[in-house]
Amino acid sequence: MRNRITILPFLLLAVMILFSGCTGNSTTQKSELATVNSIEEIDAMLESAPVFVELGRGRGLCPSCVEQKPILEELAAEYDGKVHFVYIDIDKQHQLAAKFNVYFIPDMFVIARSDNGTYKYVQHGTLTTNSEQAKMIGFTPKGPLEIAILDALRLR
Repeated sequence: MRNRITILPFLLLAVMILFSGCTGNSTTQKSELATVNSIEEIDAMLESAPVFVELGRGRGLCPSCVEQKPILEELAAEYDGKVHFVYIDIDKQHQLAAKFNVYFIPDMFVIARSDNGTYKYVQHGTLTTNSEQAKMIGFTPKGPLEIAILDALRLR
């Protein structure tokens, strides 16, 4: 009886050590957004797939950008190879920020394609050449972002 009492704490310790590193079997993968520095990079990406664009300010300086990041990384992993996900830092890329008329951040939109140099943005299930109409400004939940992505794939 005394041997059983002595062994019991060691068995409990062994079980705790064995399972201490175990976590749930997570299937959620994350992928970083590519940083772009020129409109030509976006144009090149559009040749193969739609481009999801997020414009923001250095991730630590924009609380909504920080909150948005894991959602976008999750979507980037889910649509890897089907949609390009890019990030434009408005503090470093002033010309790109000016091209897309950024006033609030995060500012996001999906470019489905380019027709003769004119971007076709996704807006509520249709295409528009007006980037202002296609913008998703501020923190946006995954659902509306995914709808825009699916629309871009369908309308491409």
